[in-house]
Amino acid sequence: MAVITLFLTNPSKEDYEVIFVHPHVKTAENLNKHYQLEHINFFLFSTYTPIVAEEYGKTRLGILGNFFTISDGQFDYPKWLKLFN
Repeated sequence: MAVITLFLTNPSKEDYEVIFVHPHVKTAENLNKHYQLEHINFFLFSTYTPIVAEEYGKTRLGILGNFFTISDGQFDYPKWLKLFN
């Protein structure tokens, strides 16, 4: 039952962008050239890391419909996530 709950509440990329990417910033043409969102889906949970101008932002863990910060960004990219890139 826990696995089904985790799978069904795994937040999507759109869920992340609604909370962390301001609507007027997302549509800015200049940002779209330099913005990427690294999304790694583990099916029961996901990780999201914004990349702006080749600099990593805060990595957030999406689980049970919530987001939790797991890195401070830039030089604190979680080493274990590099295995999945």
